[in-house]
Amino acid sequence: MNKQLVVNKLYILPAGYGILREFFFNTDLGAENPQMVHSPLCIYLLDTSDGPILIDTGFAEVCLNNPNYYDGSPLEGLLYPYMNNEHRIPDLLESAGYKPEDIKLVISTHFHSDHSGGHKYFKGTPILVQQSELTVLDDETYSPAECRLKELNYQVIDGDYQLCDNIKLIYTPGHSPGHQSVLINTVNSGYVLLCIDAALTEGIFKNNVPYFAPDAELATASLNKIKAIANQYNALAIFGHDERQAKSLKIYPEFY
Repeated sequence: MNKQLVVNKLYILPAGYGILREFFFNTDLGAENPQMVHSPLCIYLLDTSDGPILIDTGFAEVCLNNPNYYDGSPLEGLLYPYMNNEHRIPDLLESAGYKPEDIKLVISTHFHSDHSGGHKYFKGTPILVQQSELTVLDDETYSPAECRLKELNYQVIDGDYQLCDNIKLIYTPGHSPGHQSVLINTVNSGYVLLCIDAALTEGIFKNNVPYFAPDAELATASLNKIKAIANQYNALAIFGHDERQAKSLKIYPEFY
């Protein structure tokens, strides 16, 4: 990767949504609280001087037209994925004028079912992933099998990683063992921080609202870390699944 790589444009591509218990976004409500919330899902496409870079690959296709995918599992009644044909990676990329084989690099933030479902389309493409996220590859309870493929071209990093002058991977475990956020310096909008699931919503980010994470202590440390980074770089923070923010974001063909 060219260290002087320039990020010309950052595109946001809506990739479906989930309906889930609000408890996941605010554990103070209690697990028995029946309130459900809308959770938008996006992937991110970078137009760079070295070619297109993709950040995450959206839902697993076992969720395609199948909102009841989690019936019969511990998540039954708690989470409903809404994915249509237009949210498949080939269709999302085609809508932006690309094919999967055009992508030069995939940055995988983590292997949950709504972030790594399209990895199978990038079997020859370098996929940048944290070492600790690879520990879930054999965990059948973690995500669908198509999100945990072993025979891919993983480029493994361990901790914060400066990919180039204008893209930095921020190690933010807690939500998952090897979760990472992404700090990007764009030509048009300056610094943008993709919090991904280290900060699901603005409330979590600004008010420290407690949210569900397998390792709450690590998640809190990661949240404090990205808050400090956003402040340091005066970065626009984009939250992982914030319905209110999603309505105000620039969506393809607009860009940052």
